[in-house]
Amino acid sequence: MADREQLWCPSGSAYAPESLVLAVRDGLDGPPAYLPAPRPAAEALAGLPAGVEPRRLLRLASHCVPHCLNREADTCTLATRLTATSRSGSEQALPPCHLRPRCKWWTQSGPPACQACPEVATRRSGPDR
Repeated sequence: MADREQLWCPSGSAYAPESLVLAVRDGLDGPPAYLPAPRPAAEALAGLPAGVEPRRLLRLASHCVPHCLNREADTCTLATRLTATSRSGSEQALPPCHLRPRCKWWTQSGPPACQACPEVATRRSGPDR
């Protein structure tokens, strides 16, 4: 499946045409509350306060792209770093996720990436992928 279908990044761009909101954060950089179903990001962006970077309030997904700053060949270095430094235990249940069947992190790192995924708040500097 992963070789034939486009994989998605669970820490994606807010402005890619296919972007989806997976969760809404409790305050700036707070824990994500996953939505019952993903929503198009374009619908949510209009309701954000002026000057707030979208990923500070929304958990977004978009296609995994070759020019991403976190990509090295076919590896997502963000997923690698996340699983290496995660505070999540292996006994922790996987969080709900609509993206999992086509998620780059899941495909690359399996359950440890999913368990650590809610810990990711935002990329605080640099251009949007």
